[in-house]
Amino acid sequence: MDLTTLENHLDASPLLKAHKQYFLNLAQPAVAVRLGPTMGEPLQSRFGGLPVVPAGFDWPEHPNGHYLFVGQINFAELPDGPGRPAELPPSGLLSLFYGFDEDDAIFWRDQDYLKAFYWPDISGMREIQAPHRWVTGSRALHFENGVDLPRHEELRKDWPVEFDEIQDWLHGLEESGDLPRDYLLGRPSWDSLGYDPTPEAEECPGNSHWRSLLTLQSHEEFHWCWQDGARLMAFIEDARLRTRDFSHLQVDCG
Repeated sequence: MDLTTLENHLDASPLLKAHKQYFLNLAQPAVAVRLGPTMGEPLQSRFGGLPVVPAGFDWPEHPNGHYLFVGQINFAELPDGPGRPAELPPSGLLSLFYGFDEDDAIFWRDQDYLKAFYWPDISGMREIQAPHRWVTGSRALHFENGVDLPRHEELRKDWPVEFDEIQDWLHGLEESGDLPRDYLLGRPSWDSLGYDPTPEAEECPGNSHWRSLLTLQSHEEFHWCWQDGARLMAFIEDARLRTRDFSHLQVDCG
């Protein structure tokens, strides 16, 4: 959803139109992640399949289980133009892995539950197979630059109307895809939490040094079941994002 689409939605509701500027001010840059119909090529952005990595890369090891491949984002595939978030790298490959064990001993809030590797130079990369041989099907990804809105009461203290009056509207934007369930940046969104999952949100209200990097819904075809079929939210510190350091992410699910 771009700003023009958001304006059209606001103008269509007398209640929301009365607070139009408030909602426009809330809009933050985000990138919708859409599943394509094909498996994708090795260097393409993909969920599932086999990762491509530079020579000498070793599959990450988890002391209590295995790391499974989430997918990879080739930042050069994000659309150019004024809507492209400046915070994201112009190119390079981000590869993501999550911890898994059959006994549920690994918890999503554990340190390094989600491991990320970023390579600015993608020349000479190759696909590798996981040592545990676990692999899912692959789907190519497509991206749409746009804006995101806070979707939950807990993310604001200054809603201009009762949140119950706009909750159905926000849900409708999700159902239509205008607010996607898979996206980069924006604000976190969830199914079952009752708090803002952003690190430091309680200690530093409105002034956390962390921001949402990636939100993913559960997808059966990739065997993702984030907290009983809900969503995974990955956060990164502002300073690390500016320096393209993706080595320390924090996660919540719900």
